[in-house]
Amino acid sequence: MQITSLLVLFVGVVVLATPSFADYYKPPKYEPKPPYFKPPKVEKPFPEHKPPVYKPPKIEKPPVYKPPPVYKPPIEKPPVYKPPPVYKPPIEKPPVYKPPPVYKPPIEKPPVYKPPPVYKPPIEKPPVYKPPIEKPPVYKPPKIEKPPPFHKPLPPYGHYPGHPPVENAEYIKPKN
Repeated sequence: MQITSLLVLFVGVVVLATPSFADYYKPPKYEPKPPYFKPPKVEKPFPEHKPPVYKPPKIEKPPVYKPPPVYKPPIEKPPVYKPPPVYKPPIEKPPVYKPPPVYKPPIEKPPVYKPPPVYKPPIEKPPVYKPPIEKPPVYKPPKIEKPPPFHKPLPPYGHYPGHPPVENAEYIKPKN
C-alpha cells in the first residue's frame, strides 16, 4: 500500500507542476516604427442631417418610329452584243536569198627595205672636277680612366668587424 500511495503522490506532483513550466517570460512583440511620421487618427464627426431632396421621376421617351424599308426590285441590264473574233490567217514571209560569200585571195605585200643603222661614235664628256669635301673632326672628350674600386679585405674566418681580435679570444671562450 505504501508503494501505491507513493505513486499517486508522485503523479499528482507531476500533474500539478507541468502547467507552471509553461508560464515563462514572453518579451513584448517588436513592432518597427514607420519611416515617416503618421499623424494620430482622429475620428470624423458624424455628418449633419440633411432633409431628403425631392427628385422627380424620370420621363421615358417613346421609341422613335422608323418606317419599314421599301422594296426595290433589282434592275436588270440587257446583255451587250459582242461580235465574234475575226480569224486572221498566218502571214508567211518568203525566205530571204543570201548570196554565197565571195572568195578573196590574200593580198601579199612586198617586203619593205630597211637601211642598216648608221654608226654614231660615242660622245665622251670631259670629267668634272669635284673637290673633296672635308668634314670637320667630331670632338670627342678624353676618356677618364676610373681607378679600380677599393674593397676592404675580408677579416679572417670566424671574425667580423665589431668582434674582438683573435688575441683576446681566450677571454671570451674558456679552454676545455
